[in-house]
This record gives sequence, structure tokens and C-alpha cells, in this order.
Amino acid sequence: MRGEDGTVHRRAHNPDRNKWSAWESTGGKAASDPVTARELNKRTTVFVRRDGGHLWYQKQQANGGWSEWTVLKAPSGTTFVGAPAVVANDNTYDSPAPDKGGVVRGNTDGRLELFVRGADNRIWHCVQKAPNGSSWSAWEALPGTWAGNPTATVSGDGRISVFARKADGSLRVTAKKKPSSTETLLPADNWAAWKEIGTGHTGNVTVALNTRKRGTFLQVFGNRAGLGLWTVTQSDPGTEKNPTGTWATDSAQRIGPEVPGRPVVIAHSDGRLAAYGVNADGYVSYRTQTSSSTQNRPNGMWAAGWKALGDRQADSFAVRSAPQGTTTAFDVFAIGKGTDTLYQRSRLAAGTGDGSREDVWLDWADLSPVGSDECSGPGSLECLNIESAGLGLVLGLENSLKPDSNVTRDAQHNQPWQKWALKKTDDPRGAVAVVNRAKDRCLDEDDDLISPYHLVIAPCDPERKEQLWYIEPVLPKGADAGKDTASTFRLRHRADPESCLTALKEDVWPHTARKVELIDCDTDAENDHNTWRFGNKTLGLGQTTPTAPGVLDIVLQQAAQRCAENPETSTCEFVALDTPKAYQAAGGCVAGQVLYNQSPDRDAQYYISWAHMTGTQFSFGRTVGLSVGFLSSEFSLNFTWLQEKTKTEQVQMPVPPKQFGWVEISPVLRETIGYWKINLDGHKWTVPGHNVSYAKSGTDGVKTYLVPQTSDTPPHSEHCG
Repeated sequence: MRGEDGTVHRRAHNPDRNKWSAWESTGGKAASDPVTARELNKRTTVFVRRDGGHLWYQKQQANGGWSEWTVLKAPSGTTFVGAPAVVANDNTYDSPAPDKGGVVRGNTDGRLELFVRGADNRIWHCVQKAPNGSSWSAWEALPGTWAGNPTATVSGDGRISVFARKADGSLRVTAKKKPSSTETLLPADNWAAWKEIGTGHTGNVTVALNTRKRGTFLQVFGNRAGLGLWTVTQSDPGTEKNPTGTWATDSAQRIGPEVPGRPVVIAHSDGRLAAYGVNADGYVSYRTQTSSSTQNRPNGMWAAGWKALGDRQADSFAVRSAPQGTTTAFDVFAIGKGTDTLYQRSRLAAGTGDGSREDVWLDWADLSPVGSDECSGPGSLECLNIESAGLGLVLGLENSLKPDSNVTRDAQHNQPWQKWALKKTDDPRGAVAVVNRAKDRCLDEDDDLISPYHLVIAPCDPERKEQLWYIEPVLPKGADAGKDTASTFRLRHRADPESCLTALKEDVWPHTARKVELIDCDTDAENDHNTWRFGNKTLGLGQTTPTAPGVLDIVLQQAAQRCAENPETSTCEFVALDTPKAYQAAGGCVAGQVLYNQSPDRDAQYYISWAHMTGTQFSFGRTVGLSVGFLSSEFSLNFTWLQEKTKTEQVQMPVPPKQFGWVEISPVLRETIGYWKINLDGHKWTVPGHNVSYAKSGTDGVKTYLVPQTSDTPPHSEHCG
């Protein structure tokens, strides 16, 4: 991401821990948003344009680190403007090369190719000399002069198509006649003449792929002046003889109002496309096809209307599709309107094309301002305030110079000693240490023999139970267990679970209000306040401190470990308020291997094997949750329809010459909506849960759908994982 000063920053998500790394600078600046590409070795390369008008790139290394930035200078006599388009130069179809497991990789050539507009308004391109390499061909200009950024994509037969807009708004396409090779990087006379496929375009376009029996059809989305967002699709895919294909321009269709910038289009696993944009009210909105492209309806059907992802206005956004638990998730990333804060919203479950089941979206998550540290935004487990929910005061130190200072509650002044970290320990019951960041010392019980029992900081000792704490959610009276998520928590003492960290409102002899204490958790004294918020407290009046990411994960991990350790006194139970009928996953995902018949004239009989998917994607409190081992086991015991055991199956299928063969499977899914009821040694709390699970074939009469597929081109569906 590009920050306000132009510096490019990055952060990474660890799906196993459900945690984002801190923002880190890439060491480079950009004059346009960065563009990324996946190399053949599965590592990422980032491209940017800098103020000097040249392109720069940075490559991910085998050890997870990053190279220095390298310049790709513009051709002599010009500089670059706008953002580059980068595609993989896909020669899979020219010389397929299955690996030792028989899998045809989606790109056996793997070289990247760049397209970018120069200040001379020509479109220039160059290509890697070898996959994963740092050597590039010379720059070559495509014919004509153009406005805006080009768009490039790899068509179904491995050739690259490029779309560009003329100054008068006409949209045109060109395509390679043949894929290039490492021997011939820039073949002569290899580009078809430009073909006009639309008029009145005002911005850069987006291209999506539709895979049908007859090949891969390109579909373009773009704004037209005064006419809104339009789409047009090929009626025949490109070939060597007709590289740009035939376009159904008479069937061009308006699908909505104009959207700022380039529209974002992403595919469901069943091939239906969803178009995203920012609406007139500033919210990210989307519209999904009710059925995908067909010969009679090349643009697909768009019977459903636009839906806004409300609660968060955005200046810009991006969408990605990635496997998540049991389903293919959509993640929307947006920069908040008028801010540099990045937000994320995830789709837990996909709706149906006929509208009988709506998409299930979780809440927006605050990923903090671009380039900020771990103490910014909502905070993190490594850096947060611990704020008294009743008093609005935060934990700090009585004397920041003393190594064994008493712990106090004070007004928030953004002092270093008012920041804390929640550190996981090896405690079998999951208790955490509360560490003062400024002193790197742990919250500990003082040596008071009689009340008041004050708290101090002391050298961290993982064997000392007096330094360990349970985090317990507290819901207000009358809360709905199935909908409401706690935003306040108690800190129960591991050494004495009946005692909680408590702040006092006023001095009451012999208690000094400023010093926090250990007091009975069930106190009903109005002067005692033992509920806390864990997050980055802002200085704005009337603003509630949000819970830092990861706090709820700690809460659930503690519950799971305590329930597993002593099921006689601690129970973790999922209460289902609603279990809608099972349904078939939207479309098919690719199960097992993708194979290629290299024979020129004979069918091949292939045995393709795959394993049935199992498991559940959990959400807790409307955020994506970790699959916590013990909770997962307890959940599975309650529902006999769950697909728990992995079962391997095999099918024999004929694959025609020079074609790909694979199996698409649409598993049975079922949602469970309710809450987790937790009882830990008599201390009770709840957290809402909405889950999506693989169900056994035949659940509610819905069966797993299995289709062997063959095609000249490999599948574009997601792999089942």
C-alpha cells in the first residue's frame, strides 16, 4: 500500500494464527499505486512508477525477505505515466509440462510481461527473459496513441490481450497471434490490428474471464460518459487466425451507475462474476450475476441489484478471492474516506444466484493507518491500552523510573508506560502475562499480607502464577447472546480466580483510588470498577475504545484449554439458534489433479483421485475465527450431519487429445447460527457464532455434485484445497 507521503508499505496475514504482521516500509516511494504479480516460484514481485517516470520493482526472496528496489528505465525520449499492467506470459498450452505429481501448473513458462503508457501516449511493453528472473527484453511500442492505463490479460489459449482507450473514448483491443518464448522474446509482427469494441469510455477498464465448453471468453467492464457502468463480452474467443476474437457489441449492457476509477470484478467458484465499485454515498457496493455468461446471454444475467457494504465509507478499495476454511472467501480492503486507514471486510458464505440465500458478510476490521506502528489504529496484542470501562482511565505506573513501580489508573496521556502487551504463555490453562512495554516487566501481585492487595510490575517469570491472567468477556444486562459481542472484559487472577483487577473511583480508607488492586470479582460496591477495554484509547471525547484484534482469539483459546483440561468443572458448548437447510456450494471447485493428454490423436484414460473436504469455518463475534481444536471437537459432537472423516475417491475419465481433464465437485455446506456458552469453574459468558461446515452428501436431501470436465484450456475454478 502507498502511504500519504508516497512510501510503499506492506503487511502480511498469517492464516494459521489469524494475525496480521506489523506494517513495514519497503524502502521505496511511488507516484502511483503499486501493482503485484506472482512469479512462477510463487513469490511476489511489486512494481511501481516513481516521480522520475521510470518503473521500479522489488522481488520476494526465498527466505521471505525482499530484494532492493531495481529500476526499469523508460525508453529513450519518454517517461512513463500511470500505473503498469503486468501479466504472466502463459505458454502452458503450447508445451504443457505436468510436474512429477501429474499436475499441470497454470503457467509452465511463468515469465512476466509489463504494459505501461508513456508520456508520449504510446503503450510500451517488455518481458522477462526467463521465469523468476531479473533480466528484461528491450521496450517495444504497440501502434497508436492512447489515454489512461492499459489493461492486459492472458486469454484461454495462452495469448495476451491488451485493452486501451483512445482520447475520443473509443475502447479497443489487440492480442498476440502467438505466445512469445524465451528464444523469441518480442516476435516480429505478432500483434493483431486494434479492434474497436465500444465508445464513450471515460476511464480504465477491467477484464474478466468466462470459461465455457467452447473456450475462455473475455468480458470487459468500464464507465461510459453519462451512461454508467457497461459490460461487453466476446461471442467467440480469440484464436491464432482471429487473435482478438469476435465481440457481441450489439449486446453491450449497462449494469449500473458510473463508479469512481476502475471497476473491480471478481469471480465466484461457480463462474458468476461480481462487479464492485464505490456508490454515490461513498460505500463499497457490489452486484453479482444471477447466472454466468452463456452463448445466448454473453454478458450473463444481472437480475439482482446492487448491495452496499455499509458502515464504512471508502476512498478506494480492492477485492481478493482466496480459500478460507470451507469456502472461497471474498475479502474487501478499503481505505477509509478522508483517512489513510485500511479496513477489511470478509465474506463468510456466498449467496445463491436466485437470491434465495444472501451473502453472509462479517464486520469491518480496522487494520490501522498505512505505514503506522503496532500501537496505532485499534492497537494490537503487542501494544494496547487497558482502560477502565467505567472510569475511562488507563493502566499506567505510579513512578515510571522505578523498576518495581505500583500500577495505577490515570488519564490517558499517550505515555509509553501506559502501553501494555498481552503475551501468551505455556500455562496449560491458557493464562496470559500482561507486560508493560516501557519496562518489559509483568503485572504482578504485591507482597501485601492484608488488604488492599496492590499490583506492581516485576521481572517476568513464566512459573509465577501471580503474573498470569484470564480474560473474561462481560456483556451488559439484557444482551442478546446470539448477536451481541462483549467489548469489555475482566482480568481474573490465575493464582486466585475469584479476584479481579479492579480500579477505584475514589479514595476509601485504607484504599488509595489511584492504585489498582485485586478485589473480589463479584463485588457490588459502586466504587469498584473491574471491567476493562483492551485497545488503543483515543483522546476524542465520546469515542469508545475498540477491542484490539486478537483479544477474542485469546479468550477462546483460554476457554478451549480450560474445557479440555477439566471437563467436569468447565464446559464449552455451542447453542444453535438456527440451522438453515443444507445447500450445495456455489458451482464447483477443482478436486484432485488437473491432467493433460499430450497424445496428438488418441484419447487417454486417466484415474483422478481426490479427498472429500471436511471441517468448519468459524466466526466469533462477527469476525473470522481460528479453528480452535477443542471447540472444533465439541462442535462436531453436536451435529451428526457433519462430514468429519476424510474419504478418498477415484474416477476414471477419458481425456481427448491435447485437452485437459479434471473433476469439479460441489460439496454440501450447512450453516449454524447461535452462540458459544462457556462455563469456566462457574464463571459464565457467551460469544456469538456463525459457522459454515462441510456436510455429508444427502443432508436435507442435498447431494454432493460431481462433474468430470475436459477442455482445450485448464480450469479457472478455485482448487478445493
